[in-house]
Amino acid sequence: MTGSSPLRVLVLEDRPADAELILYELKRSGYNYVSQRVDTQEDYLRAIEEIPDIILADYSLPQFTAMQALHLLQERGLDIPFVVVTGTISEEAAVETMKQGAADYLLKDRLSRLGQAVERALQQKHLRDEKRNSEQALRPSEDKFSKAFRISPDAIFICRLSDGRYIEVNQGFSRLTGFSPNEALGKSNLLFNIWANLEENRHFFKVMKESGEISNMEGVFKHKEGNVWIGLISARIIEVNEEPCIISIIRDITERKRAEIDLQRAHHDLAEAYEATIEGWSRVLDLRDKETEGHTQRVTEMTVRLARELGVPEEEIIHIRRGALLHDIGKMGIPDNILQKPGPLTDDEWVEMRQHPEYARMMLNSITYLRPALEIPYCHHERWNGSGYPRSLKGEEIPISARIFSIVDVWDALLSNRPYRKGCTEESVLEYIRKNAGTYFDPRLVDSFLDLYHKGVFNDTMIARMTRGGQSNGPRENGPIL
Repeated sequence: MTGSSPLRVLVLEDRPADAELILYELKRSGYNYVSQRVDTQEDYLRAIEEIPDIILADYSLPQFTAMQALHLLQERGLDIPFVVVTGTISEEAAVETMKQGAADYLLKDRLSRLGQAVERALQQKHLRDEKRNSEQALRPSEDKFSKAFRISPDAIFICRLSDGRYIEVNQGFSRLTGFSPNEALGKSNLLFNIWANLEENRHFFKVMKESGEISNMEGVFKHKEGNVWIGLISARIIEVNEEPCIISIIRDITERKRAEIDLQRAHHDLAEAYEATIEGWSRVLDLRDKETEGHTQRVTEMTVRLARELGVPEEEIIHIRRGALLHDIGKMGIPDNILQKPGPLTDDEWVEMRQHPEYARMMLNSITYLRPALEIPYCHHERWNGSGYPRSLKGEEIPISARIFSIVDVWDALLSNRPYRKGCTEESVLEYIRKNAGTYFDPRLVDSFLDLYHKGVFNDTMIARMTRGGQSNGPRENGPIL
């Protein structure tokens, strides 16, 4: 932080005591500095003519503001790091100050951050200076190509816009294309085109002529020996001896692309493994509880169909499908003597049975991949009027995926035979769902379900072919027997 030349600090502050505290913290942070304090626009304009290294400004002074000071800098084309140090500032004002070009802001009761803020602002200024110097170095001159250019692993070259003749290439160009400088210089790129795809080459020159620059365009290039490689090319038009030319940089990303493909393949394999695991869990549940055998696959297919017809985005349907497959995953925590009981449950057994959504939440919430699918396992026993469980959610407090699923779940349950009662007719189940719209079910979704049912939307699914012999989890959880 310290150096042979002291840091020249301009403090825009109307309170001398506050300025002293700021400078004390700057000294405590290790800076050697000389300072000047001003609090009026007139004094400020005189001070910035001397180009200080940094400006530390209060946000609001009696006759002047930090925003005005910042604008005066910009109007004069001065690039001086500007840090706001103030007593109070709203979040909106702080954001606007940063948008207008301030390097940082901090509160006076947090002055311990001042050293870091100043260091960061000076580093940003240094980077801006380097960038400007680099841009100036691109201008034609005897030393336009530095050592860094010559030894860069990227292919860097300049060719004329008019005919594509190379006028400068670096070692990276020779390594990636196989053409030595003697082979390339003075020759048109049409003679030994480094592009593997001529359409990409034409597109490149078309964009260059129209806009004058390209940033990170991906293309396929070829080596002199015939092997191809993938590169990112950036280019802009410059003038060399008053003639328009293109300076281009191509970075070889072949290995990175291969790694991306491998990663995508691994992700796909992992996703398939996850899906297979979910399917396996649902089958385990069906095997454990014979009363739910086949139920999971049926309600999953019908729920997905209904959600899609309702216009739910496909990315959400992925989670709905997983949630439907795992809707009864919490029953893995229910004892067999309750889960497999052939008759109605007692009150105490009901208390235990109604814990299964909570068990589902505990099981799935820690699995990042399945957390978006938790809505159905956790909320599909909630009711529109708030009489459901586990949280007595009401109306649109219930996630829409759970509202969709609850209709399908009851549909399948009431149609299915149970050891202690026969399945209901389709007409009576439809009437039950219609009657409980606005009580148990979202009335808007009930209307959509009934409309789609009568239009035959579900006819080509396995749901439409379900026989009365199928078994499900029945109405002891969803409502009275019709």
